[in-house]
Amino acid sequence: MRRLWLLWLVGVAFLGGSLALSRARAADRTALPVYYIATTQRVMALTFDVSWGETMLPKVLAILAREHQTATFFLSGPWSGSHPDLVRAILAGGNEIASHGQQHVNLSDVATNAIANNIGAADTILRGYTGRPLQFFRPPNGDFDGRVVEVARGLGYETVIWSIDSRDWMNPGVSSIISRVTREAFPGAIILFHASDTCKQTDIALPTVISDLRAEGYRLVTLGELWAMGPAMRDDPRGSGRKPNTAAGQVSGASSTPAAGATGPYSPSSCPSPPPNAVHTATT
Repeated sequence: MRRLWLLWLVGVAFLGGSLALSRARAADRTALPVYYIATTQRVMALTFDVSWGETMLPKVLAILAREHQTATFFLSGPWSGSHPDLVRAILAGGNEIASHGQQHVNLSDVATNAIANNIGAADTILRGYTGRPLQFFRPPNGDFDGRVVEVARGLGYETVIWSIDSRDWMNPGVSSIISRVTREAFPGAIILFHASDTCKQTDIALPTVISDLRAEGYRLVTLGELWAMGPAMRDDPRGSGRKPNTAAGQVSGASSTPAAGATGPYSPSSCPSPPPNAVHTATT
């Protein structure tokens, strides 16, 4: 009898531990950002990060207007505060704005209160343009840990990374940008471009990217529009050779999926380096 009693206790403890582990894993998953949306519709979100400069963005906006295309712009707080006319031009074109934070630093390297201050400072500036809360936050350099995701959510933001990196920040050549985006396209993907001045080829590649994707039956929308088309997915497909939301779900490429956290093989360099005189922190 005593042996049966001990076995029962061990079983209960094991079951309790398994349930606790399962809950912990589920909780950990909520502390991951979003990489794409689960949908089989041939729709993708077109997004741009902007942290410095004033030359590339007007070119991008002119292309979008000419193509009758809208996009989501992740704007840094200091840049938005010092370029009100450009922020208003983004909104006037029917585009969506989102937060790219305040100081352009890797948030996984700073204290939790500094994460909150970074997101909060940018929020104050950006709300001045919209008059309402913003929905999406993309951390500088795409760098994050669980604290970043949780703090952002506590401030009303959903943390969104990307599933397709145009790598325009590397200035790899126009044909390279075009082929990379079109080759990696899949339904529900979130595409990363930049409209900062250190990117020299974005405006040249963008018209062909738009036309080629349309020719393949894709429609490009804002992140907010894509968000309404299906569940937000938190598994990182980048570098895995996998195309979610497709029948096969696999393409040729790297065989392993990046580990969760920071942003796999793209962190922390997925953003163009600022010029030496660029301003990243609030001046107030």
